[in-house]
Order: sequence, then structure tokens, then C-alpha cells
Amino acid sequence: MQQDKALAILKSGVNVFLTGSAGTGKTYILNQYIEYLRERKVPVAVTASTGIAATHMNGMTIHSWAGIGIKEKLTSGNLMSMKSKKFLREHLEDVEVLIIDEISMLHKNQFNLVDKVLKYFKDSSASFGGIQIVVCGDFFQLPPVRRNYEPEVFFAYHSPAWQNLNLKICYLSEQHRQ
Repeated sequence: MQQDKALAILKSGVNVFLTGSAGTGKTYILNQYIEYLRERKVPVAVTASTGIAATHMNGMTIHSWAGIGIKEKLTSGNLMSMKSKKFLREHLEDVEVLIIDEISMLHKNQFNLVDKVLKYFKDSSASFGGIQIVVCGDFFQLPPVRRNYEPEVFFAYHSPAWQNLNLKICYLSEQHRQ
């Protein structure tokens, strides 16, 4: 798929998995989409699974943005405590589009936690509280960090949250990096 077609799909508002090998312009397309959203004053969260990747897009880690930190599970008490924090409440309740870059490094449990947090803050049973989700990355690159005793099933696409998103796959195939 070419970049302009992927950008058009993003602009349609569907949930998207933007992928392709290195140099196909994934980050370029994300930045184009972010600019498009900001011009229209659509609240967008720009996140990534690592701090380095987040800085490349002037964003923050998904762990920090969603308030999950290094937690492996969230209780109802955790969620109520999170909702009492003004900075979390403001951006989680207002967001309409969530972008997660370097999705290959996000563990399935963390992906599920982000879904749980957004459902709680948006007071909705819809996947991720009903907002548009854009995940970007290449699963042939780095995997998530996991413990030695964990089974081999740990990528974000193994999570129930991923399965419920009905993602449109945009596979960029045109090489732009020389």
C-alpha cells in the first residue's frame, strides 16, 4: 500500500494497524496524521512503547500516558485512585484518537490494561472506550520484554483487546529510505 492511501484510511476514523518494513514511512505517515488531527483540534494522544520512540514523535510512553506504569494488573481501587488524579482524568476523558508507535514492544497484558483504563475513564464498554486506535510498528523487529517463565504468547496481537478492535491493516510496501 502507498502512503497516501494509508493516510486516507487513517483520516476515515477506523482503527488501524500501520505496518511495513523499515524505511517505508510509518513514522512519516503518523506525523502527517497527527498534524491533520491537530489542525482540526481533535484531541490526540501520541504514545510509544519506549521512551526513545516516544521522543521521536514528541509524545510520551503509553505506560505513563495511560497511568499504568509497570503494573501487571489493575484493581477497581487502582482505577478509582487514577481517576482522582486531575492530569490523568483530563487527558484520558478528552482523547479521541490514541496512537501507539513501536507496538511490537508492548506486551499483550499492557495492551489489555490500556483498554481497561480507557473503558473506565470513558465510561464505555466499547473497545478502548470507543476512541480511534492507531497502532504502528513491525512485529519482525524487537519483541516485548517478558519474564523467562512466560509462555511464547505475549505480543499485543495475542490480547483480547487487539482482537476486539477490528483493525484495518495498512501495510506500507514502498521503500523511501535509501
